[in-house]
This record gives sequence, C-alpha cells and structure tokens, in this order.
Amino acid sequence: MTDTKGGLAKYLIHKKEAMEKTAASLPSGDAARETISAESFASDLTGVRRIKIRDFQILSDSGAGFGGYNLGPSSPELLLGVLASCLAHTYLIGAARQGIALDSVHVRFEAQNNDARFLGLDTSDPDVPFNIRARVEVRSDADRDAIAALHEFAARYCPLNKIMREPQTITIEGVGP
Repeated sequence: MTDTKGGLAKYLIHKKEAMEKTAASLPSGDAARETISAESFASDLTGVRRIKIRDFQILSDSGAGFGGYNLGPSSPELLLGVLASCLAHTYLIGAARQGIALDSVHVRFEAQNNDARFLGLDTSDPDVPFNIRARVEVRSDADRDAIAALHEFAARYCPLNKIMREPQTITIEGVGP
C-alpha cells in the first residue's frame, strides 16, 4: 500500500469540486442516468476471456484444473476486485462530500469459492462465491466520529456492494444457431 502523505487529501478536494460542478450542471438526478456496458469474448486456443469496457481490455482466465493457462484472474476473483474498487471509490466519494482528508483507503475482499458442481461433483457449498467479507483500513488524521460516519456512508451507499445485498433481475438473451 503506497502512502503519499497529502496526495489523496489533495485529490479529494479536486473530486469534491468536480462532483459539485457536475451536480450543478444537471437539471435533475435523472439526467445523470447513462447506459454502461461491458463485453467478453472467447475465441482462440487459450479460451481466455477478453473483457472490453470502453477503451480498456482485461483478461480473465481459469487455472489449469479448468483447462486455463492462468493468464488472468478468474471471474470470481474479478468480482471481488470490482467490489473492492467500488467500495474504495465510495469511501473517496464520502470523504470528498464530508470534507474528510484521507491519507489512504485499503479495501480487501475475501470469499470462499467452490466450483465442484462445474466438475459434476456434489458439495454442500453454494455454487457461488460465499462468506464474502471486506476489511477496510482508512488512514486519516480525522477524528473517530468522522471516520465512523465515513464507514457508515460507504456501507450504505456503495452501489455494487448494495447490488450483492439487494439483487437486480438479469435478463440473458441467447443469440445464435
């Protein structure tokens, strides 16, 4: 974890200004709605999944036990990474909004995962990542009450952690021969 004293606090001032400018430019909260997308392609000898999001590409692969080549993180690992990133960002948003200077935020997600059912094996474990837990370390000179309020804000408002607690409907449309 890199600690560049003062750098994150300066960024949070910039973040607050940018968020206030954006909010002031919108006629209503509904005007902030946008369509976002991500795509995944698998089409070569490696079976690696190329995930494309805007102009960015991320590789996802499995380990040798599933025929993968360990060329990238697995989907469950990516999920934990995305949850950690979103929670860290929510801490930054909360700190900017509440005027809390932070030196750093470190979020680590862990979960249990058992892919036995994909192998045709019985297990009493769920067939999804489970026992998901996060540990958040906030470094700041702010008082305990301010940090406690920041923890509450992040726990309440992190959108991707919230979607894990309050699932949305996902429609899967199969296309092709």
